[in-house]
Amino acid sequence: MGLYSPNSLNLLIGELYATIFWVRFWIIFTKVGLRWTSYEIHSWSRGMI
Repeated sequence: MGLYSPNSLNLLIGELYATIFWVRFWIIFTKVGLRWTSYEIHSWSRGMI
């Protein structure tokens, strides 16, 4: 069996895909959050003038 049994390999691939998924999700979430924040600041500053 050892380290490279099919079960541990599937687990490793699963963890890799999960990591890639979370990294992509975090990047998209950060971009959307920054865009929303800049929009809020822009509309707030426009309301002040």
